[in-house]
Amino acid sequence: MKRRLVAGWTMGVAAQLSVIGLLLTSAWLISRAAEHPPVLYLMVAIVSVRAFGLGRAVLRYGERLLTHDAAFAMLTRERVAAYVALDRAAPVGMAHARRGDVVNRVVADIDALQDRQLRVRLPMTINLCAEICVVALVSWFDLQTGLLLAAVVAALQLGIPLLIAHQGGVQERSVAGLHGQMSAQLAEAVTAAPDLVAYDAAGYVHSRLGDTDRRLVDAQLKAAWLNGLGSVLVLIGVGLAVALSALTASAAVVAGGLRPTLLAVLVLAPVALLEPLDTIPVIEQQRQRIRSSVDRIRALASLQSPVVEPANPEPLRSDGTLIVRNLSVGWPGHIAASGIDFTVRAGEVIALGGPSGSGKSTLAMTLLGLIEPRSGTITLGGVDLKYCAGTDIRQRIGLLQQDGHIFSTSIRENLRIARPNATDDALWKALERAGLRDFVRSLPAGLDTEVGENGSRISGGERQRLSLARLLLAEHQILVLDEPTEHLDRATAEALLDDVLALSPARSIIVITHARWVRDRIGRSVTLQAA
Repeated sequence: MKRRLVAGWTMGVAAQLSVIGLLLTSAWLISRAAEHPPVLYLMVAIVSVRAFGLGRAVLRYGERLLTHDAAFAMLTRERVAAYVALDRAAPVGMAHARRGDVVNRVVADIDALQDRQLRVRLPMTINLCAEICVVALVSWFDLQTGLLLAAVVAALQLGIPLLIAHQGGVQERSVAGLHGQMSAQLAEAVTAAPDLVAYDAAGYVHSRLGDTDRRLVDAQLKAAWLNGLGSVLVLIGVGLAVALSALTASAAVVAGGLRPTLLAVLVLAPVALLEPLDTIPVIEQQRQRIRSSVDRIRALASLQSPVVEPANPEPLRSDGTLIVRNLSVGWPGHIAASGIDFTVRAGEVIALGGPSGSGKSTLAMTLLGLIEPRSGTITLGGVDLKYCAGTDIRQRIGLLQQDGHIFSTSIRENLRIARPNATDDALWKALERAGLRDFVRSLPAGLDTEVGENGSRISGGERQRLSLARLLLAEHQILVLDEPTEHLDRATAEALLDDVLALSPARSIIVITHARWVRDRIGRSVTLQAA
């Protein structure tokens, strides 16, 4: 990646120098041609103009190709690192995070890291190199004109970034924060849209979005105003440099220290720097905006894991006996339930019940190693789970939540999240065991049927069965089903429960429910009480 960046930077410098060389060579060529010399005297300049014109396009293409290739490779690495950070912190470490803001960090803020290379570091160094070359060339011909040009360039290079950093730093940071806030509010509004309409609360949410949008637009307008001010200062500086260069270069020609044909070159040299100088405000604003994005990504990467992984994890045995003894579960600083005792042997079914807030869902996440137990032990096959790797635990124990997410894609791709290399035969078997095969076969597109956002094109029972089929495809030893019959009518819930119970004795099943009829149907149950 570094080699591609260096090669791209080299081609970028060459492309920028070609643009400058095209203008300055053309100025000399016109001045020299006005003296009517033999045409052969002009051939080198004529060929140079053509070479600079063609080279500018070719070199610019090569620079974009190489630098974007390297930036995309870096972007992939950073996005994977962000997903790893999220995976490490969820769910306890993300308790106060808003879904839209997290999405904005993973997408927009990480994209800003790409801009740090492509729109800040590379153009800044390329333009600086070009400016140094032009100032050196002008100084070679006339030192006084070169020093004046260097003073103007230095003033613009130092003054404009200081102005934008002082005036625009707060605006650029607020733009990034407001983007995240807007994304979070939009995600919540879209997710809760049916409920908002039902409770006539859409107007309130719309006004909140409008207020955030107005603040975002105001911040962006202030940033744009600073960008415009920077461009005006660049134009004034270049105009001043042209006037001063004309005065000093003319004096040098009169004094005989400079050839008349070089007068146009020195006068147009500041104009040749207009393009690189005009990018100063844009680059500085991008730098301020990217700085806030980097801070937000660092905050994401610094999220702590709620579970301390053992340095030398013990392997889990094939014996599927799960034993829970004197277990207390909860979040940091809060005990949700305590004194939990039960045993699930291979192929057994048990129901865990209790009122809302008694820690049932917290227990489910504790069993999967997503939350550390407050006290007590959980052993699987005689091995204490606190000495096992989290990924190893979740290979043995799988969780079906009552609101398991269904992705806006096909049935096939929703299933393959559990096992990406699964064959169609394996998919059909999982659907059959979940009681969904006949339904999917009746669809015109079969496995390729699009289910819509969060499964909006299929019924609630079919969404639960699709989630169950995905869980079965992962081939866990123990299935933890958190309120699998919730939000379903009685007939649909009973049919789903029949299919769940039919999975035993091939798998051990733990059904977490507050429904009395489900617990009665299963027979064996344990009641949790809030601590």
